[in-house]
Amino acid sequence: MQEMLLNIYACPSAPDRWRTVLDQVCDFMSVRSAVIQVLDYRGGRFTPVWDVRDSYSHAHRHEHDRVLNNDDNPRLRIRPSGDVAGQAVVMRDEDAFPPGSPELRELKQRCQMLQLGSNLCGLTELSPGRFLALELHRSTMMDQPLGAAEEQLTKQLLPHLRQAIDLGDQLQSTRLQADLLAEAGEVLGAALVLCDTAGRIIWMNSPARTILHRSPAIREMGGYIRAVQPADAGSLRTLLSQAGAGGPVQSTQLTLGRMDGEGGMQVMATGLQAGPMLWGRETSRTVALVLREPGRPMNISPAAVAALFGMSTAEARLTVGLCDGLSLRDYAQQRGITEGTARIQLKRALAKTGSPRQAELVRRVCTSLAVSMMQ
Repeated sequence: MQEMLLNIYACPSAPDRWRTVLDQVCDFMSVRSAVIQVLDYRGGRFTPVWDVRDSYSHAHRHEHDRVLNNDDNPRLRIRPSGDVAGQAVVMRDEDAFPPGSPELRELKQRCQMLQLGSNLCGLTELSPGRFLALELHRSTMMDQPLGAAEEQLTKQLLPHLRQAIDLGDQLQSTRLQADLLAEAGEVLGAALVLCDTAGRIIWMNSPARTILHRSPAIREMGGYIRAVQPADAGSLRTLLSQAGAGGPVQSTQLTLGRMDGEGGMQVMATGLQAGPMLWGRETSRTVALVLREPGRPMNISPAAVAALFGMSTAEARLTVGLCDGLSLRDYAQQRGITEGTARIQLKRALAKTGSPRQAELVRRVCTSLAVSMMQ
């Protein structure tokens, strides 16, 4: 039993262990089949949303699904009693259906086709309208029904199974949130790093990994984020310390490396609030870093600029060229247009963005979503 419980609580982080757990249940209770299901109860019937099976049932899953585990299964039409809420209920088909009823006869026939004999089902509520079921079947070769000892063991197992499934849901939700955070950061192009106040890296996305691999100003060294130049090391430590200080969430910024942007790195650090750790253990506060290489072309999408500011394609292309540092003459030469045509496009772009001059046009575009969506 102890080994079984250890395996149950290993399942949230290692879902492939569920089959091992159910194989142990089969051996311990002398049953042919053991299946765990999560069921939603809606509109007067159960709908399976997840299941896991012992090795025998998994090997025969296609036959079992064709004969028994499908929408026509009479067990899915059982109405859960009020006793299920907050506790484990154990029952047999004979408890759920009247003796001699068509549903009971149908179930017996289906089970006989699969060489499954007497059954026992443990049921408990996971959340309103969602239930956990442990379905056990003996083989038709074993006439002895599942008795009081098996009932007691089923009741003992259900709270542990419920807890393990709850933990698995929480872990899966956390992993999903982390995956979505990573995907969002990559879609937005933001280089994101999570670290502690000592610079130990907890997580980073692909754009940050690329920057830390190539930047002459900041690198990942032995699992820590470090300034390359000794003169910057103290500034980065201060930045992390200030961002990780207690009190309200705050953001601080600095530039590492050359201030002119050639090989420089702009770093914004924000301290993140987190809940208390297990057993109240104090840990270093987490810091979120956003990295930006000011010397690199911005690669702003003309389509994004056109959509955000209501520009024509030609006006948006000109604006993007100016944001990348081209002069009006250089842009006209690259595009093969006259400088006069470029000036007309600039005048229209200034009017559509409400910018009094070219520098303001560049500023407004470079601080817009056109950059946030591309960098």
